[in-house]
Amino acid sequence: MGVLALGAGCRSTFERRDWSQYDGPGAALLQQEELPFPHVDDPLEPVNRVVAYLNFLGLKYLFAPVASVYRGVVPGTVREHLRLAGKNFLYPGRVVNNLLQGQWADAGEETSRFAVNTTLGILGLFDPAQDMGLEAHAEDFGQTFAKWGWKNSTYLYLPVVGPSTVRDGLGLVPDSLTDLAVLDWRVSFARGVNRRSDEVEPALRLIEANYDAYEPARVLYTLEREVEVRDFSWKGDGSSATQTLEAIFLAPQNPGFPGSGRTESVRLSREASLPYNVWIQPYPAPLVYVVPGIGGHRLGDSALGLAELFFDNGSSVVTVANPTNWEFIANASSVHLPGYVPVDSRDLHQALSAIDRDLASRWPGRFTSKRLAGLSMGAFQALFIAADRARAPPDGLLSFDLYLAIDPPVNLEHGMRTVDRFYNAPLAIPVAERARRIRQIFAKVLHLAEGRLQPGIELPFTRLEAEFLIGLAFRLDLQYTILQTQERHDQGVLQTPRWRLRRAPAFREASEYSYLDYMHAFVLPYYAARDPRITFDEAGARRLFADCDLRSVEAGLFANDRVRLFANENDFLLRPEDLAWLRATLGRRARIFPAGGHLGNLHRRAIQEAIREVAGVGASAPGAAR
Repeated sequence: MGVLALGAGCRSTFERRDWSQYDGPGAALLQQEELPFPHVDDPLEPVNRVVAYLNFLGLKYLFAPVASVYRGVVPGTVREHLRLAGKNFLYPGRVVNNLLQGQWADAGEETSRFAVNTTLGILGLFDPAQDMGLEAHAEDFGQTFAKWGWKNSTYLYLPVVGPSTVRDGLGLVPDSLTDLAVLDWRVSFARGVNRRSDEVEPALRLIEANYDAYEPARVLYTLEREVEVRDFSWKGDGSSATQTLEAIFLAPQNPGFPGSGRTESVRLSREASLPYNVWIQPYPAPLVYVVPGIGGHRLGDSALGLAELFFDNGSSVVTVANPTNWEFIANASSVHLPGYVPVDSRDLHQALSAIDRDLASRWPGRFTSKRLAGLSMGAFQALFIAADRARAPPDGLLSFDLYLAIDPPVNLEHGMRTVDRFYNAPLAIPVAERARRIRQIFAKVLHLAEGRLQPGIELPFTRLEAEFLIGLAFRLDLQYTILQTQERHDQGVLQTPRWRLRRAPAFREASEYSYLDYMHAFVLPYYAARDPRITFDEAGARRLFADCDLRSVEAGLFANDRVRLFANENDFLLRPEDLAWLRATLGRRARIFPAGGHLGNLHRRAIQEAIREVAGVGASAPGAAR
């Protein structure tokens, strides 16, 4: 895969611990084969990171204010038509590069598009060619150089431009000379401002939400430039995993919603303050705390999508990072690493209680009730808090009027084993075919990302492909968790040196650990040294996982009539016995839908209406019948 290290080829030096002779708890897991994580060689990483940081400063403090004013003056529809016209100016370079690559039919279609959009589309302000079935074929000189044989080019982060390579950077010169906008620099400048004005806020939010935004940006850019596959199969199978991929559609519908709130912070210790985001109604209203899933950030799409749903329903809303997220670990965790749910839930409860006191001082008398809503792992933790409700008043912790759990697991070990298996799904593909099949998966993702990804379309992934993509997303979050915990408390498990400007090798080593590896190699020894109930052996591992099962707090959940739960029959995190247990324990407080996978139906109107209805239940509502 070119510079992608899916089949080796990453020259960055990294070290790893040798687990081959290890015979302690989890030995079989730590010694089993793992699919290599996509990595990119980056010999210029220190320089690239400095340039990326300077770009970030310019984006945040120089361009963002200009873009905000521009968006306030120029309506969104006008900006979109100007964007289309700007793309029309790129025709000469696109047709030339299609010809240089021998793609004669694509060059002809590009010419037809240009003719139609320049005439009927009024100089490209509209795109009637798309309605006629004329597809765009965006090619540039960097891609042409790659087609001619320059495949493995050094990654390069350019000022203003951003992610690139030496090859693509050189290609920018002829690209600019075959751009009609070169005839007037003001046109080129205006096009750049117009295009980037709508990108700056999401880009800044992505940087803030990520443990290290540079790392995934490098991998994503390389995928976009190196993966070119046209012969993939375009059909899905409707499996639970494929339905789960629709979770990407749980995001803010109003692009302005994320920026309409406020970012505040609450001090939980002398050393650190935990940030949170809040959207306040201009009148007294219920307050809903939203906690995302494993590794989830307060500015992640799922947290913001759920927050917008509650806010539009008349509630004030707070989003906070999950205790497994790098931000929470650094600023709010009472332990050095997450994973043991009773402690993680207690830390979350402490943080929410501190935020609530902070809000009460800022907006006294504004909140008519307090509700807690969690997604996936956030829902799992919310249920532990709900079961512990009886301890809240004496401990000074916040007692909620409603605990809303959306798609939680029941057994943490089963959930982790499943996502680990998902990530390794391509190992079932014969070795000779594996790299090509993985390229096909990425090609589908990139094809959909080119404006074709929208609710209502059938996602064209097989079960294996969908499982791999789900596992890949989980594994990326795990890398962040591992590296953040080891920055806070180095247990000596990771062997690769970690420097601020040289992190690619450390990311590569961290990527070799699965979730169950993490629990056995990091969490178990940590708690075995601190909790006499948990020993560093298989019995201790069994004790740890037993404590991270909702059955361990069954009595508290049974007694708490303020709990409401949503789940799906085909959620891969739930076994048949888990579904039976939920029904028996929560009765009609649990609403279980027939399909949707894991979080995959939350963007659908019917599900959102059901959530709104349940979230509207106040503290005075009677307990649901069992």
